[in-house]
Amino acid sequence: MGRILADLARDARLHTVLLYGSRADGSANQGSDYDIVAFGALEQVIRDTRRIDGEYLDLFLYPDGVLDAPDATMLRLRGAHVLRQRGDEAERFLAKLDAIHAAGPACLPEDELQARRAWAHKMAARMARGDIEGNYRRVWLLTALLEDYFVLRGLWYEGPKKALRWLEANDAQSWRAFDQALRPNADLAAIETLARCVTGP
Repeated sequence: MGRILADLARDARLHTVLLYGSRADGSANQGSDYDIVAFGALEQVIRDTRRIDGEYLDLFLYPDGVLDAPDATMLRLRGAHVLRQRGDEAERFLAKLDAIHAAGPACLPEDELQARRAWAHKMAARMARGDIEGNYRRVWLLTALLEDYFVLRGLWYEGPKKALRWLEANDAQSWRAFDQALRPNADLAAIETLARCVTGP
């Protein structure tokens, strides 16, 4: 990471740098990238994804005005390590993110929640055909169910890694259903069980 930080330090526009994701929360494993966000005198968001010294970098550069007005799309930065900051801007920014998280997500209307429940069961029925479209819907459903678990319960969905860890700690039955359904050779019954677990009968 030294070379990455040195590159950022040479960019005179940037004044605040945060490390977030698995490298910040201790859950990194082989192949984990370095998730870094930097703020400075920029006109627009810039993303930089490359490999440096054998490590993957996922870097976002934001206009510094974002520090004053974060929104829910930036919750992935909660718990970030402050690598550099101007004054206490990074600490105030992270405190605002914690406040957004504590307030909880906006609730979807009941008709939208019901539509998500119905969609999951419809997709489970369609994937049973076993043709190419059915197999596509199988993958689509498995991906969507994890986020829908949280949405249907009025909880934040913070990406697959955090979501699966949360389930393991807080809802062992649902975690087991995901574990069975996400296996490469899982049968349709395991996926249907997961759909019921997430959405209800």
